[in-house]
Amino acid sequence: MGKSILITGVSGSGKSAVCAELNKRGYKAYDIEEMHDLFNWRNKNTGDIIDDLDNQDLELVKQHDWVCNKKALEKIMSENKDTTFYCGTASNTDEIFDMFDMVFLLIADNETTRKRLSTRETNNFGRTEEVQEWVLTWKEWWENHLVKKGATVIDANRNIKEVVDEIISKIESIK
Repeated sequence: MGKSILITGVSGSGKSAVCAELNKRGYKAYDIEEMHDLFNWRNKNTGDIIDDLDNQDLELVKQHDWVCNKKALEKIMSENKDTTFYCGTASNTDEIFDMFDMVFLLIADNETTRKRLSTRETNNFGRTEEVQEWVLTWKEWWENHLVKKGATVIDANRNIKEVVDEIISKIESIK
């Protein structure tokens, strides 16, 4: 059975771009945040799923969590026999962290993160300055938390090809 590898990071760290580059190079990689019914916005108080959250409204975003459906992810993972990359992040990353053979954490400095959020084309989360500021308030804490859990840090300030080269070299070194 192949390895399951998580590539995670805060919004704007480059997860979707890394996923696209891995696929371009012939690796099996999923942008799991884009997979139907795998991720949902959930109201923190009621647990209700919100289908169409205005993720540019900071107060509304703060009332919800971006949650990965663990059982659905387990099913997808069980069907993959090759080494597979899963690119994404969730409010419940702690619940899914140990499902992976390796976890890579993309870390970009605040300036790079802000620039990527401002110019992203895959979705509109973090496009407003207000949401960007909020992301940056918890970014360092969250990254440190994942490092303590054992995530391997990847400098995501570089171009995506260099980032992917480093990820591939680290995986090949443990085979």
